[in-house]
Formats: sequence, C-alpha cells, structure tokens
Amino acid sequence: MQNYSPYYLLLFVCMGLMFLNALKKDKQLVHYLFVIFCGSLCMVAAQKLSAQSIGAYQYLIGLFTCATCNVSWLIARTLFREHSPISRRHVTFAATIAGLIMFNQTWHYLVSLDPQPLPTSDIIWRLKQGVNEVTILLSTSILALSFWEAFRGYSKKTQSQKMQSVIFGSAWVLAVFNASIFPKFIFSAAEIELYNPIIITSSALLIVFAMQGVMLLQAKVINNQALKQEDDIGTINNDTFNLNENCNQDVEPELIVGITKLINEQQLYLKASLKISDFAQALMVPEYKVSRAIRYHYKAANFNLFINQYRVKYAKKLLINDQTKEWSILSIALESGFSSLATFNRVFKSIVGDIPNEYRKQNGGYYNKGIRELVD
Repeated sequence: MQNYSPYYLLLFVCMGLMFLNALKKDKQLVHYLFVIFCGSLCMVAAQKLSAQSIGAYQYLIGLFTCATCNVSWLIARTLFREHSPISRRHVTFAATIAGLIMFNQTWHYLVSLDPQPLPTSDIIWRLKQGVNEVTILLSTSILALSFWEAFRGYSKKTQSQKMQSVIFGSAWVLAVFNASIFPKFIFSAAEIELYNPIIITSSALLIVFAMQGVMLLQAKVINNQALKQEDDIGTINNDTFNLNENCNQDVEPELIVGITKLINEQQLYLKASLKISDFAQALMVPEYKVSRAIRYHYKAANFNLFINQYRVKYAKKLLINDQTKEWSILSIALESGFSSLATFNRVFKSIVGDIPNEYRKQNGGYYNKGIRELVD
C-alpha cells in the first residue's frame, strides 16, 4: 500500500513558499510566476491525496495542475534573461500545454462518470491518444528548454550568474533523473508504483528549492548593487566637482552633444539594465570617453549615478501627474527604467530624501496648482 505522506510534505512546502512570495512587498514578474507554479504543485499533491476519497472528482482538481513544466519554463526565462524574457508567443506556447493538460483531465473525468458513450467512437479515442503524444512531446521539449535557459551564454556570465545557472541546471538534471531513470534501475514495476509518492515529491521539491534559491541569490545581488549606488552617492570626492580646465578640454564637444541627444531626445535612461557600453555603442566611441565626459562635464561620480538622476527626475513627474495618479509605485519604477521596486525606493530616497510614496503624498496636490518647479 502506498504511503501518501510525502504528498503532504509537497503540499505544505509549496503552500508556504506560495504565500511567502505572494505576500512579498516588492514583487516582480518571477514572483507571480513562482506563486502560480507552487499553486499548481499544491493541486498535484491535493489530487493525489484525494483520489481515493472523491473518485472521479479528483480530475476537477487536476484541471488546476496545468501550470507545472510550462510555467517553470517561463520562470527560467525570467530568471536568466535580462531583456524581454516573456512575450506573447511564449505565453501562447505555455497556454497551449496547459490546455492539453486540462483536456486530458476532462477526458478522464468524463470517462469515469460514464464510460459507455466514449469508447464507441474510434475517432475520439484516436484524438485522445494523439493529444497524449503531443502533450508528452511538448512537456519534454519544454523541460529541455528550461535547462537550456539556465546555461545559455554561460561563458559570458559573472561568477554569481554561473553559480545560479549551476544550481538551477543541476536541480533539473537530478529531478529528471530521479523521476524517470533512477527508479527503473533499482525498483521493479510494482516497487516504482509503491514509491511513486516519494519519487514525485522529491523531484518536485528539488526544482522548487532551486528556483527559490536562485531568486534569493538574484535579490541579494540587486540589493548589493543598490547599496553600492548609495555608497557612490555618499562618497563623491570633492575632486570630481573641482576639476581643472584641462580636464574639460579633454572632453570632445561632439560627444557632449551626442550624450545630450541620447538623454533629452531618445530618453535612453528609461531603458532597463542600461550600461555605459550601450552609450558607447550608440555614439560609436570607446567607453572611457563616455565615462570621462560624465565625470568631467556632467560632474557625476559614475555612470549609474548619472543615469539614476535622470530616472528619478522622470519618476518625480510621474508621481505627481494627474494622468498617472492611479499608477502603482512599481509601475512608475519600471516605467522610469528601474529593474525593481527595492532599487527604486533606495535610489529615490538617496537623491530626493523621501521614498516615492511619501513624495507622492506630500507633493501630489502641488502639480494641479501649476508649481512645476518641484521637478525641474
């Protein structure tokens, strides 16, 4: 007789992580996807635990198990791609797999209720077999894509990013090996059925913990970067602001014109994850020239501070604009070029003195009176 206690472990762990991420204040896209993924795994555990007691109705619970491997792929893209990780075609592909899973669960439910009408149609049975094959093929493909996302461009990654890739990729390999290959070597067919709850639970938790671990590592990196930006603001050397005339003469006027156009006309500072190399590439000059222009002409300690000053100025306008008064702080942060709410709050406070929400409350009414000097 099967021991179903591992499913309770899967249920409680996934439920705990689901609420932990759902209640997180500075949520990003990956947190929403992870909540959906954990919720679907909770439904997997609930279906297994309730199968004997509710019979055919277990397949109604099974309808909500449609966000496992497909959503894990979306999570992998979000974790390891900086620019446009998810587009409409990715959501469509994931939704297609979800639809196939729901079709299978609906089929099993109908057959369990009244098995007589369905077998009379050979076409329906062939359709069912075809859907099964397509579902298996797509699910296998999407597992491979999830693994590939972790190691895509591995040689160009930083040490921290490489560690994240190894954690995520290793968990996937171990989970697949544990679920499909390892049991066949050490168990008979009857034993595999007996130990199936342990196999499923251990494989699922490997992936869940790997995802959560990578998310925590990435959050730590973002926090460290934000703290570094604060340190840069607080440790600007007086020499940066008291440069001699020779330094200014080294900056080409054409370069200043180019940077000004990128800032004022193209608003390049609104691009997320902007790097100094993006400026250099757009202006077709070496990076050191852009850096020198920023320090000597614009009197900014570094590129991050230079860009963040424009982002904060843009965000201040959005915060007190009547047309964007219903926007959330997260929406304004993303619209202003910041990668996360935590970074936006820290940088905004370090430059303005208040967090964005306080600034909105204190200054929201002045915009209507026409006092626009607050953001100039």
